[in-house]
Amino acid sequence: MTDLVTLRSAEERDLEYLNYYAYCEGMDSMPSAENITVAVNEDDVPVGFIRIAMGANGIAHVNPVVVLGTWRGHGVGRILTEDALAKHGELRLVSRGGSIPFYRALGFTDLTWDQIDPLVVDDCGSCELRAECQPQPMGKAL
Repeated sequence: MTDLVTLRSAEERDLEYLNYYAYCEGMDSMPSAENITVAVNEDDVPVGFIRIAMGANGIAHVNPVVVLGTWRGHGVGRILTEDALAKHGELRLVSRGGSIPFYRALGFTDLTWDQIDPLVVDDCGSCELRAECQPQPMGKAL
C-alpha cells in the first residue's frame, strides 16, 4: 500500500483499538470485526479502519471510516476509502460536516437521503449530535 501502512481484514483482537478510536469520535462500538478493513502500522497495530455495510439494494455503504488522530494527514483515510471503492465499485455514506471536504477531494458528490440505506440513515436520525454534525449523504462510483 504505502511505506506507512498495510491493509488487512480486521480480526477480533483489533476490536479494542477500533472501539477506542470510534469512542474518541463519539461513535458506537463495532459489533464485530466483520466487514472491517484495518490500516496497520509496521507493528501490526491498527491506526485506522473502514467498515462496509451492504445496503438492501446491494450497494456498499461506508459506516464508518476512522483514522487515529495522530495518523491523520498521512493518507490513511484515502487509502482505506480507495481500497473499498476498488473492491465494491460504488460507495455511499453519510459524511459528518467536518469530513465533507475530505470526501469531496476524493471525488464524492452529494446525494439525497433516500439514496442511503435506511439502516445507515437510522444511525443519523437517532444521533443526539445531528445538529452539530450536519451530516451529508454522499457517494461515488467508478
